[in-house]
Amino acid sequence: MLRKLATALSFIILGSLLNKSDYTQNQHTQSFLLFTIQRKLSGMNLKVIRLFYLLTGIEIWLIQLISISVLSEIMLNIPVPITLFFFLIGILFLDRIMSVKSILWLEILFIIALFSLLIFIPIYYFVQNGANTVYEGIRLYHPYLFYFKNSEILLFYVIIQLAVLGQVFFDKSTWYLIAFIKPKKVRRSLFSSGLILALLTLSFTAILMIALYSGSFGQFQVLIFTFLYEVQPGFLTFAFLVIVLLAIVTTLLVDMRATKRFFVTKRPYYFYLIGLMIILFTCFLSIDLTILGVIYSFAFLHITMLPFMLILLFTNRHIHKHSWLVIFLSIIIGIGIGLSFNTLYGLATSFIISSIYQLMLQTETIEKNT
Repeated sequence: MLRKLATALSFIILGSLLNKSDYTQNQHTQSFLLFTIQRKLSGMNLKVIRLFYLLTGIEIWLIQLISISVLSEIMLNIPVPITLFFFLIGILFLDRIMSVKSILWLEILFIIALFSLLIFIPIYYFVQNGANTVYEGIRLYHPYLFYFKNSEILLFYVIIQLAVLGQVFFDKSTWYLIAFIKPKKVRRSLFSSGLILALLTLSFTAILMIALYSGSFGQFQVLIFTFLYEVQPGFLTFAFLVIVLLAIVTTLLVDMRATKRFFVTKRPYYFYLIGLMIILFTCFLSIDLTILGVIYSFAFLHITMLPFMLILLFTNRHIHKHSWLVIFLSIIIGIGIGLSFNTLYGLATSFIISSIYQLMLQTETIEKNT
């Protein structure tokens, strides 16, 4: 839930930072992110950032496929490998036949359906049973949930926000969708998206608290299905299944279209898809994957990239030729500290090292140019 709230705040921050004059130059031909990467980077910087641009797609696919595997095991009772195989074939087929306009309409339909369902469920439940169960669910979840004297809790909140902010700034799907918004409405749209996402997160939190009050203290997916099967069975279970499938399909289709813009011709794009499918199947067969594990693994990349992306997207400074090396070293050192001590300390270290040395490199470059 904190990650969703952090995403909502990141959309608002992105909207406030966007420079309209730079943004409108290539508004309708490609994403502002790709346009800036190609215009301001060269050499190893360009190669490394292009590599990271493709690697971030793996995180999106892993999270969506983990969600599909959970649905397959708990709700559909179908073996995961069979589900994943047919699901991936279906996604490739949809990507082949659907136009950009139809994908955008599907995205709008998903947002409307999700907003309606997540707002309707708590209200419907509260009318029947009152709101006391949410309060009791919070108490059962953790009596000190809002206890801030522990310094690690504050560090946790800050690290989540920084990592998610870096993810949003470097998210090809976000920039792909922004490219379809009229320049004058971009900031307003990002502010609105942030507020809507925050409202949906609060509504979804209420649903989880109701499930906790019902007696389930297992994993996240267990809480959701406890609510659906025990608290609100029937139509809402079916509606939830449809919403989840719609969310997964739209997310992956948008990511695929955003990735397609990265390639000049279609042939390398299809080679990338084949390689991606091989990596995904290998990960699922050899590693016990969890959504939280995937998020933490890629958080090192996102939080390290944040200082670099701020300089790249929102300043006119030249990018130093060794910026890519700083990113690599920051990630490696952060992971080392995370494995030795604590993941939060590792993420904080990656961000601090990246921030200090990126600023030092850019200052040195400006002085040389002047």
